[in-house]
Amino acid sequence: MKIAIIGGGLAGLTAAAYLSENRELEGTVFERSPQLGGRAFTYQKSGFTLNYGAHAVYGIDRHTLHHMEEDLGLVFESKQVDKRKVVYAKNDHLTPAPLDFVNIMKTDVLTAMEKVRFVAEIAAIVGNVHHLKNYPTLGDYLDKSNAAEDVKELWQHLVCSNFFITPGDARKVSGEVIAEYYHNLFLSSKPVNYILGSWATITDQLQDKINRNGNWNIALKEPVESITQEGGQFILKTKAQEAAVFDKVIIATPVQQAVKLLENSEWAQYLEPYQNNTSTEVMVYDLGFKEIVARPFHYISDMTNKMFISDVSATDHTVVPPGGQLLQGIAYLNDDFKDEDERKVYLEKKTAGMESLFDKYYPGWREAVEVKRVSKKAMVSSVKNISTNRLLPNHLPNVPFYFCGDGCEGKGELAERAFSSGRKVALKLLNQLIKPERVTG
Repeated sequence: MKIAIIGGGLAGLTAAAYLSENRELEGTVFERSPQLGGRAFTYQKSGFTLNYGAHAVYGIDRHTLHHMEEDLGLVFESKQVDKRKVVYAKNDHLTPAPLDFVNIMKTDVLTAMEKVRFVAEIAAIVGNVHHLKNYPTLGDYLDKSNAAEDVKELWQHLVCSNFFITPGDARKVSGEVIAEYYHNLFLSSKPVNYILGSWATITDQLQDKINRNGNWNIALKEPVESITQEGGQFILKTKAQEAAVFDKVIIATPVQQAVKLLENSEWAQYLEPYQNNTSTEVMVYDLGFKEIVARPFHYISDMTNKMFISDVSATDHTVVPPGGQLLQGIAYLNDDFKDEDERKVYLEKKTAGMESLFDKYYPGWREAVEVKRVSKKAMVSSVKNISTNRLLPNHLPNVPFYFCGDGCEGKGELAERAFSSGRKVALKLLNQLIKPERVTG
């Protein structure tokens, strides 16, 4: 049985690692880039480890990675972000972020009465009885809520921070999604952790597991251009290969790429409901310093300017050379522009705004810079988590392929959905192909 996996990101590597455990199967992972990892790609520059995807993991003790440790024998360490050094900024005033009961009591973002209301709302979510889950969107809930405006603003900002979107988009997130997310997060004893050594710690182990099975190949810089079906098998054509025949196909790409790959095929009509999905894009500003410039906090979320800065090296010391410091700034982006010129001006203002935050909290940073990288259009999620978008099911009626990735149905958000959907698809295939008692999960 030959299996093709299109996409070598977190989802594709996860699916391949599980399938390669079975010696009766063979397959190929096709990746169009020169490296694996997709948006979780990690690389070294001047002693700094830079990530295209932030390697923060939310609720790691309840995360799919916990299952993968057991199933695949993954070995990695993680470290929790110090919640007492996470702050919010509003109108130039700093206050502890309301991440738990202690910080909620300390924060100045809310008045005493508002704190009581907000704590009650969080407690209700943790109990999974909050009626927010019965509202189509956060906006619908806030419009009908009697909460104070500061409480409403804080709700929007919390959703902005966790889904990497603007306040306007935060209002469009499903109430059910928000309730489930915070139910999971607030029940976690480790709400925010970093994988020490970045995503490469995970992706390298997945790649090694695939390579250890001599029946599996990883084809880099080899995008799949078309898929056709003949006699129950699938013929994949790439730039490097005229044709390759497989029995099963897993598409582990962003949803937009999956739609484009199948747009001229007999299955295109079944992908139509997902072709207008929009992605979450942010501006990412990475700075590597040769020395520690300042460490006033480990994370600051600027409610006024809709940006945040993480001192990544404060939690993960492995990403910097001795004595160095690595900051990552993220700005939430609008995506509604009349033309490219308007977008360009907007992004220039965002860049200047981020540099102003660096000036304010890390004075003298310009003289200490060893590494700088600015990505003004970085995709965080292939499907923005708003009610007008739809996650792609792992299997569609009348379509003979499997789908996985952060834009597909699965547990959790962002990286976890990539891991969980890749694992789910692989286990489903294994259950079909081998005896059930040999499958774990």
